[in-house]
Amino acid sequence: MLLTKRQFLSRSGMLGLGATLPLSAHAATPLEQAINERVQQLRAEGRLASDERTAWLVHDLVANRPLAQINANTPLQCASLVKPFVIQAYLLTHFVKDAALYPMSERVQNEMRGMVVSSNNEFTNHLFKRLGGPEGVQWMLKKQAPQIFRNIQIVENIPAQGRTYRNRASVADYDRFLRAMWANQLPGAQFLKQIMSIPNPDRIRSKTQFVPQTATVYDKTGSTAMLCGNFGIIECKTNGRSYPYTISAVIEKGTAAGNYSSWITSRSNVIREISDIVYLHFAANHQIG
Repeated sequence: MLLTKRQFLSRSGMLGLGATLPLSAHAATPLEQAINERVQQLRAEGRLASDERTAWLVHDLVANRPLAQINANTPLQCASLVKPFVIQAYLLTHFVKDAALYPMSERVQNEMRGMVVSSNNEFTNHLFKRLGGPEGVQWMLKKQAPQIFRNIQIVENIPAQGRTYRNRASVADYDRFLRAMWANQLPGAQFLKQIMSIPNPDRIRSKTQFVPQTATVYDKTGSTAMLCGNFGIIECKTNGRSYPYTISAVIEKGTAAGNYSSWITSRSNVIREISDIVYLHFAANHQIG
């Protein structure tokens, strides 16, 4: 059953939070309070298990300030969330190292699109191989942008059946990457924005209740039997103005889910619920929507 906006805000603990001010530098923000309260409710309802960890980071790109940082610096499994990082490593190699040896040919660009839009593992492993394997990707990102990729641990290709559990990053890594991309501070940022904005089944706008379906989303999802994640930028436009914000969301399970399809659908819907909470908070701050 669809809830009204007021019912949704009430259930999520957001009514009345607008006047709540942090008591110290370490106090939770209003949005953090709302997310934490809803996560606790989801655990009580059995929609998040005791062996599942969550991490969330939201950044207002209009005001240039974080709105929520929950377990933000904890490295968690990447799954396919690593793919934009692999692309970025290649772009750095192309623009900074040797454009002739690492060309942006039509084939390479098409494979990069496939890595993002259809999460193609074979194309991802092609780039891994060109860059000297996971170690080469890790080295390039740490060498050229250490201030962004602080917590990454890229140690494996995408294995058969896509069961990748060893690569790790924090939601803070995803957020710093998104903000640098948005500000065109990374080589190839315009190309990355173009391929990450191609419509695909996401968890931060599609099938949400309140996030405008007209919003532009720049994102990547990640899915295994132990990981459900999505990071991206949601750009809302109203009255000729752009209102973008980032959202990075990861749910990591301690043991592989017995029924992958059921688990990934359920946790995708958890992320959608939190994304609705985030949007309503952001929209209220900027008096949009």
